[in-house]
Amino acid sequence: MTATTERPPLDLPRGQLLLIGTGAIGVVNLPGWAMSLRAQCGWSIRVCLTAAADALVSRQALAAITQAPVSGPDWDTAQGRVPHQELADWADLVLVLPATVNFVGKLAAGIADSLALSTVLNTSAPVVIGPSIPGTALRRPAVRRNLRTLHEDGYTVVPRGPALSVHAGESSDGWTSDLPTALQAASRALKSPNPTHLPQEHQNKDAPAP
Repeated sequence: MTATTERPPLDLPRGQLLLIGTGAIGVVNLPGWAMSLRAQCGWSIRVCLTAAADALVSRQALAAITQAPVSGPDWDTAQGRVPHQELADWADLVLVLPATVNFVGKLAAGIADSLALSTVLNTSAPVVIGPSIPGTALRRPAVRRNLRTLHEDGYTVVPRGPALSVHAGESSDGWTSDLPTALQAASRALKSPNPTHLPQEHQNKDAPAP
């Protein structure tokens, strides 16, 4: 998404977007994405990083761009707040981009061993998951099963896009997610009559095509 890109077709009730970055190489794009979204949409944006993401992207750059402190990877209660619940309540929309195999697997299992995971598990806002998964991992039944579980549990999984292997330096058969496609998925999630990500008995059980 660039400065000339048309504003995405979605509206946040309070204009508050939480971006969660995990340890895939695509997280280096997070500052540019945050800048574009803030400039084009006028949203208030906050960022939460996992430990692996914190090693790959500049939290100082993200804080300057969003004009807000970056949360994670640790819980910081020194300000007298419960960080994961405060972030969960603050967000109108949660966008996990990129989401690694590790994050997808833990979320599918309901594991909350990081601030990012705990926030996603506690929010009632729509949650959009943008996978970043190598082709070798995507062939594993467990990984595909985890993606189906997220879909079945009510999370919005960004459709699969063409992937590039950092290791091989060429296109691969993995799963990657870009910002425009993620925003299109978010638009659908926000229009849902029941935007919460919590499981619902009447929910569509068709898994996203890998």
